[in-house]
Amino acid sequence: MRGRALTAAPFLALALLVGASVGPPGDAPAGAQASDTPSPTETAETPAPASPLVAVVRGPGGIGYWVVTADGNVQVVGTAVDPRLRLPEPLDQSVVDARVGAPGALGVWLRLADGSEVALGDPGPNVYVGDDRPPGWLVGVGTGRLLSGSWWPDIDTACTAGLPRHVRIGQTVLTTLSELEFGTAVAQARDHRVGGILLTGGATPHVWRRIDELQDFAGWIPLMFAVDEEGGRVQRLRGVLPALASAAVQAGRTPAQAGDDARRHALAMSDLGFTVNFAPVLDVGAGPGIGDRSFGDDPAVVTDYGLATVNGIAAGGVLAVVKHFPGHGGASADTHLGPATTAALDRLRVRDLLPFAAAVGEGNAAVMVGHLDVPGLTDGMPASLSHAAVTGLLRDDLGHDGLVVTDSLVMNSIAGRWSVGDAAALAIVAGADLALVGGLDDAEAAFAAVAAAADDGRLTESRLNDAATHVLRAKGVYSCTLVGRVGQWRPALYDPAARRS
Repeated sequence: MRGRALTAAPFLALALLVGASVGPPGDAPAGAQASDTPSPTETAETPAPASPLVAVVRGPGGIGYWVVTADGNVQVVGTAVDPRLRLPEPLDQSVVDARVGAPGALGVWLRLADGSEVALGDPGPNVYVGDDRPPGWLVGVGTGRLLSGSWWPDIDTACTAGLPRHVRIGQTVLTTLSELEFGTAVAQARDHRVGGILLTGGATPHVWRRIDELQDFAGWIPLMFAVDEEGGRVQRLRGVLPALASAAVQAGRTPAQAGDDARRHALAMSDLGFTVNFAPVLDVGAGPGIGDRSFGDDPAVVTDYGLATVNGIAAGGVLAVVKHFPGHGGASADTHLGPATTAALDRLRVRDLLPFAAAVGEGNAAVMVGHLDVPGLTDGMPASLSHAAVTGLLRDDLGHDGLVVTDSLVMNSIAGRWSVGDAAALAIVAGADLALVGGLDDAEAAFAAVAAAADDGRLTESRLNDAATHVLRAKGVYSCTLVGRVGQWRPALYDPAARRS
């Protein structure tokens, strides 16, 4: 399980920079001094104490934290995302006050002991654009939010909120195209009106070139390229990659062998440009529509082989998506064909949910939610569109804080009751992050419906920001690097010296 720090509550401390030192509870973080009092052995040549702390904020995804000091330096603790981009020179005198810059800008003003002001980042009124970034800009973004009295548990969610709304909405739509249709999605990739593409049909040895071309148009926000590579009869890349055994066949070997196969296959997928594998199936049982796609009827067996496969896919550099939450193995029908019902929720908790709970605990997989009516939970709605299932059961009860994808919203279990647009809006409101739809016409309908839901208040800004942030994190994109670069273009750089003259 991934190590996690400061997740019990949004830990935040802010000292308005008059020498106070603020840090996380317990031991002082690496790089911060526990005390400013010199020891008896210290001499006059002892270096000055570390600069006062501005704040301690949780890192991206709640993993680790950053210790931000008044001179613009950042101590990164327990997170792989390092915000130290072109840091400013340390200040040569103490900071006595700070104030927020212009709305949407990338920094704050610090007032020094001599009465002068210096910029931490770019306080505005205009933001930096293109490849340019002022020294300390990321510190300025975070500190500016803190000084505004606002708090996001994750600083990248704050940056996502600053992106144009059409960019955030576009991240929630996953369209389904054949390889030969990839070239028709140039405008959607360039304008960020889709978050990614699921390959349907087969692939040729040239698929990598078509993916590269679209990624060039996508620019700062790469497209997610997904494919169903479960193995056996569900393997879209069969024509270009070696055959992969079905889950039922894999269960006749060892979990270690299954994991190693998954790793090798993911490496080959990644070489072609695919970033997401809609696998493995964690359904317990071989019910309608599942069959040999399941590892078996025993939750423990499904868990062992499922986790080995998830970890193997992750080791190959691809994101695994476990499916079909909350469990399709014992469902009454194939959701491709029509509505399906599972056993009651109490039964799912002791059987079907166990592999999903284990995968959530591992923390390195996304979850696909199926179109399954769960007695005692969804009140006749499919789980994919149910707030009780997605937000209540998956996020709140099981603790999943990562990406959630719907099963295809053009399947008969959905299409017989809702338009693709209405279904997409319902899914995002319910707590899903990515609505999986059909071709580009469906993608435009989904985009318009999600936008309409945001307009009329059914979809809150907070939910939209969370969904877009989850998608960006799954792509390995840190949203603070997108501010001023995506979806807008602002004029010339602001000169902080002019502000002080």
